[in-house]
Amino acid sequence: MEGGSLFTSGFAGAHFNWWIGQIADDATWRDNTASGKHESGNQIPGQSRRYKVRIIGYHDQQEESIPSDQLPWAQVMYPVTAGGGQAAAYQTTALRQGNFVFGFFLDGTDEQVPVIMGVLGNNAQTSLKTTIGTTETNFGPTSGFAESSLGETDPNRTVPDADLVINKPKTPEQAEDTDPAPPGVKLNKYGLRPDKSLTRQQLKDAQNARAEAEARGLTGQDREDFVMKAVADGIAARKEAAESPSSTSQPGATKENADAFHQQAVSDVKKHERQIRKIPLDNPYDSVNSSMKNIQIVLDNLTKDINKILETARSYVDAASNVLDDIQNLIASASAKLSKYMKPIFDKVQQFIVKTVQSAMAPAVNIMFPNQRNLMSDLKEQITQVLCCLFEKMIGKLQEQLGGMLTKGLGLAGGGLGDFLEKLDTRTVTPNDRVPQVPICYVESLTGDVISANKKDITGAVDNIIENVGEFLEGITKQLDAVESGITAASGAVPSIDGIVGNMASALSFDNLELSVFGCDFKPKASVSDFYTFASGSGGTAAANLPNTNEVAETAAANDVEVAETSAKPFAVPQRDSQDVDLENAGSAESA
Repeated sequence: MEGGSLFTSGFAGAHFNWWIGQIADDATWRDNTASGKHESGNQIPGQSRRYKVRIIGYHDQQEESIPSDQLPWAQVMYPVTAGGGQAAAYQTTALRQGNFVFGFFLDGTDEQVPVIMGVLGNNAQTSLKTTIGTTETNFGPTSGFAESSLGETDPNRTVPDADLVINKPKTPEQAEDTDPAPPGVKLNKYGLRPDKSLTRQQLKDAQNARAEAEARGLTGQDREDFVMKAVADGIAARKEAAESPSSTSQPGATKENADAFHQQAVSDVKKHERQIRKIPLDNPYDSVNSSMKNIQIVLDNLTKDINKILETARSYVDAASNVLDDIQNLIASASAKLSKYMKPIFDKVQQFIVKTVQSAMAPAVNIMFPNQRNLMSDLKEQITQVLCCLFEKMIGKLQEQLGGMLTKGLGLAGGGLGDFLEKLDTRTVTPNDRVPQVPICYVESLTGDVISANKKDITGAVDNIIENVGEFLEGITKQLDAVESGITAASGAVPSIDGIVGNMASALSFDNLELSVFGCDFKPKASVSDFYTFASGSGGTAAANLPNTNEVAETAAANDVEVAETSAKPFAVPQRDSQDVDLENAGSAESA
């Protein structure tokens, strides 16, 4: 009956034909599935998960013989743990272009229906090609992010941070010369491997070092130490040159392997930086000192970000993980945070000035006629409103003032950001150009400068108050018969401007309200934490770095700072003549 069979026996049985192949350019098969949400299964362009596979020994390597889009469709065999899709039992395939897969032909000797059973993993030592779909790249190790030779690379495919390596790719010669030794390998005191022969470049360094050693008259162990140090220095210099962002780029910046799962990626660097980044914590029981410590934390984070940009000129990992490519936006963001913590300081100064003015005017009330004391009450209320309005305006422009001070303090004024960025582009950054860490004395100086920059506005407002109160009291004085002195001059009723603005130490340590009313109340226990990190939790500032309000007062009294304010981006506010937008019919043809 074998010859008279109505069908070919042995499908996936007697004639079980194995194959190994490579998944072709995804431009030839990715449109087989719908890329987004769809209502019906009939909207899927192709049937099931299928891939174009170039089978070794069955298909030619040359694209001219059989183009990738003419390769057969290969089905996928799922494991029993994945299910077949019924009753919501399924798993998504994770195959990519360039993967080497193996399987069998479902139709036996006809060899037209390949089925993928498994995939061969890539290892970290394999150099992957960055293009796919050409004769030269077929049947070779290829990156899953490789560019298509058809010019149809998936625009939605980007390399995530978890798949980017932290070391700049090198040529095989550079890697052999400069890559670190595996763990467990014993090295000499110069970091060289005694069990490994020198590379061609290292031999050249050794020969030059021996010649120089002979010229210096070195012999014995001194001569060998001199040679080994020269070889180690040459390796370090070539490594720095190879990893510089200005060096020639090499393919292979992606982390695509199945074995080195502990290999660090750019995402690990970013995650670590976020985990150790300090987050300021407010202390409501000591608003001034807490605000100054928070300012120091913000400035410290800013200098670390600036250092990262400067390191971009030398370090590949910083260049790969750096997302702060706009220094101007970086300063604007820091200025907004600084203005948030500068506001409680100005609130404290406002409370001090209001309280001082009100206390100075109080004696005048005692010698006024009873029916006139309500006028003094109204005057006090107006003075409070004027001072509140003044400080609201000053607080409103703190961000612009701080932006100008930071720009000047970071050395970006004058030539501006253009010269600074040009310095980075020309790779002329030196270690001296790095921004130093922020000491607490810089915070004290910055706070004093901000107060000094607004001292004219405060002085003008208080002088105006003194003048108006003086005129008011002069009118009241004429109506008093038995008054010999006390309020005949405005300066006797209201303190001078030097007594208010010049005494910032008293203003910053001023307590407007007492928490302990009866004297025996328990005082709330203030937190000792000044910042928080995701890596180690909360922490406090060392005693040596605590702020000193006296230093702030001296800076505010001594300086008369002129600030070149940086303009902040305004909010999008509709104009008075702007027409209303019909949101319901905005997309209809009638509204168009």
